[in-house]
Amino acid sequence: MRFVVRIVALSLVALLLFLAGAVLVRSWLQRQHAQIQAEAIETKRTQFNAAVALTLQGADRGLPTYWDAIGRIIDAHVRSATADLPPPPAGVIRLIQDLPDKSGAKAAIDFELPRFARLSLLHGRTWGLLLVGSLTLMLIFISLGLVFTRRTGTGDTRTPWSSARAEMSSLEQLARTSVARGTELAHERDTRRRMERDLSLHQQLQNQALEEKIRLGRDLHDGLIQSLYAVGLTIEAVRPMIARDPAKADQRLGVCLESLNQTIRTVREYITGLSQEKLRQLSFADAVRLFLDELRAGRDVDLELVVDEDAATTLNALQTTEALQVIHEAISNALRHGGATQLTVRLHRGDNEIGLLIKDNGTGFDVENARSGGHGLANMQARAAGSGATLRIDSAAGQGTRIVLTFPVIDQS
Repeated sequence: MRFVVRIVALSLVALLLFLAGAVLVRSWLQRQHAQIQAEAIETKRTQFNAAVALTLQGADRGLPTYWDAIGRIIDAHVRSATADLPPPPAGVIRLIQDLPDKSGAKAAIDFELPRFARLSLLHGRTWGLLLVGSLTLMLIFISLGLVFTRRTGTGDTRTPWSSARAEMSSLEQLARTSVARGTELAHERDTRRRMERDLSLHQQLQNQALEEKIRLGRDLHDGLIQSLYAVGLTIEAVRPMIARDPAKADQRLGVCLESLNQTIRTVREYITGLSQEKLRQLSFADAVRLFLDELRAGRDVDLELVVDEDAATTLNALQTTEALQVIHEAISNALRHGGATQLTVRLHRGDNEIGLLIKDNGTGFDVENARSGGHGLANMQARAAGSGATLRIDSAAGQGTRIVLTFPVIDQS
């Protein structure tokens, strides 16, 4: 009888240890699933804000095509958030996100968790079933022990070795099963870690591609599109000259043709990745003069250019590129929209900052109303933020425009 009691006790201890391990594993899986879900929601929110910044700001958000374009970019089902939206299907997460333009509009984003997250949830449910099965098995062992004890106590004189062998065989089988399940769990854990690493790499590649799309859109808007606008203004100025001064008109058309050829070369340089490198090879002052020659469209424009060479060399490559792009956009706006005839560009260094001033005598504009109109001011703000600078724009109707870009000085020692 003592032998039987000992066998039953050892069985109960083994089962309790297994149950404790199963509970710990299930708790860990639940925490991992909650963390993965939170990370997926935050990643989708970041992708949504970047995709909204990439799309046209003047697009009609009431059209389904606008939301479909956003959804294709971030791999989700996106639509305007309304009170009558149906609940999301099973297994789909719904995120209600405010639009970053502070208009008060909201978007409903429906997306599924990554495949490995759903696998983690399935593992958690499997361990729950395993707990129930283990409890049932423990009850069976206890019942069998009690029955065997009763039969032994009632005078059964048969040797207990056959029953002992069966119980030992059961314990051996239980041990093998526990080892096999432990091996499977370790394999599943390694597989999940590899899937997490693959997903993280895939997410990084997606974010890099999205950032590259946004950067390319800014560069095309601030560079190539402004150059094409300048060519168009030149053609408009030439049209009335054709009848009264053909020679001068032909000269202007030659300049226009050269500008178009230069734009084609610039497009090729963007394709081969040489455009920004070519811009960095010029001095700061030469790059500003090149912008003015490209955008003046044959008009007489006075340029006051003062560049502190110490300040220009203190700026790093990214700050130099973004500062020149802001100057390019500002000159284009001053000539094309403001009709300016005088421009001032100054770059100087203070004790703890480097200041860039761009000023014109154009017609000016209402800054608040212009922020929601096009890409120009938004691109300036994005370039300033991306290079660690601050941007201030002062303008009013009939008073010209004044743009100040301030970079912090980073101690290189």
